[in-house]
Amino acid sequence: MLHLQKLGAGRSTGQKAKAMFEPTPGNAGNKFPLIAAMAAAGAMLAATLFSDPYMSRYVESDRHLTTDAKLQIALQAYRSGHDAAALKLLAPLANAGDAKAQYWLADIYDNDPGAKSDAAKALALLQKSAEHGFAPAETRLGTVYLNGTTTLQDFGKAQFWLSKAATAGDAKAREQLGRIFAVGLGVPQDKAEAYGWYENATLRGNQSAESERDELLKRMSPTEINKGEQIAGQIAANIKPAQS
Repeated sequence: MLHLQKLGAGRSTGQKAKAMFEPTPGNAGNKFPLIAAMAAAGAMLAATLFSDPYMSRYVESDRHLTTDAKLQIALQAYRSGHDAAALKLLAPLANAGDAKAQYWLADIYDNDPGAKSDAAKALALLQKSAEHGFAPAETRLGTVYLNGTTTLQDFGKAQFWLSKAATAGDAKAREQLGRIFAVGLGVPQDKAEAYGWYENATLRGNQSAESERDELLKRMSPTEINKGEQIAGQIAANIKPAQS
């Protein structure tokens, strides 16, 4: 990829484009230098790169793109169904420690059959992203441990990661914490605590949490409701702005 990008270094974009389709000086038989360059770098790799618009954009502009710009190209590829390209673009960013790239690469391994779904890789990437403080990864990792779908159920780890995400502003994490305390999953059942988390998720527009809160209220005493409102205020005071 990098060798292809460096061809014609120092020339303008127009000069590079023109040179691709002009005979190479001193070699009249080689009418298409671009094809020769591709062969030198590996015909199959070149064909893959230039047949995919997202890979092509990335290769052509790699030196001039910020990490965030590269990530946006990768996400555009993923959302447009170019999953293989998205995986290739996200992998080096994830390996370099970018939390968002790790999160989305985990999503590919978790959901995309074309990427040979790998629950173990997805979990490891989510763990790395969460450890970098990316709230969506913390929520997703906590939910994985809460439900025990792709790993062993662990309520302690679920509460740990969901609490970090919830205080970082993630509404879904607050809803899940409400569920933990409402049912008593790994902790003593505490309707007032559950109400506090559901209420804060509701204030962020989470309709599912609102329904859960309203159902919970039917089973709460006036004393529990008063305590729940106090807890809701304490939680709100400690919540940071949400991450995107």
